[in-house]
Amino acid sequence: MAGIKKQTKRVVRALNDWNKPRFIEQDEFCKVSLKVNKIKVNEFANVLTEDIFRPLATMLGEKSKRPLAALATSKEKLGKIIFLAESAKRDIEAIDEAATNEELFNAQNRLRELCAAVVEESVSILNYEGTPFELK
Repeated sequence: MAGIKKQTKRVVRALNDWNKPRFIEQDEFCKVSLKVNKIKVNEFANVLTEDIFRPLATMLGEKSKRPLAALATSKEKLGKIIFLAESAKRDIEAIDEAATNEELFNAQNRLRELCAAVVEESVSILNYEGTPFELK
């Protein structure tokens, strides 16, 4: 139980930091060196991957009482999540390849949008009427 609380605090802290003007406003973002920005954005990307995307995928893939019904009712939505996660993977790779602060800023903004979309779609699947997934 303590591990879950620690993980939750880590995610909340990272997301709160990521939503500060320093990462939302391009002028503020570009005031800091590319190297420092890459390090920080990579930290956020790791938190997204390890603490948000992977647990959601696990939760969506857990065995349910009606696995065939779950697959039939949410096949399209699961496909959308897979597509969004693959897009996020490409943006995480773009972070390492960014040569300027502008490119890095744009990559982290796309990653921010994809993160929100993945979470929104995942929650809609978990709450979809007739789907046996439940939040615990």
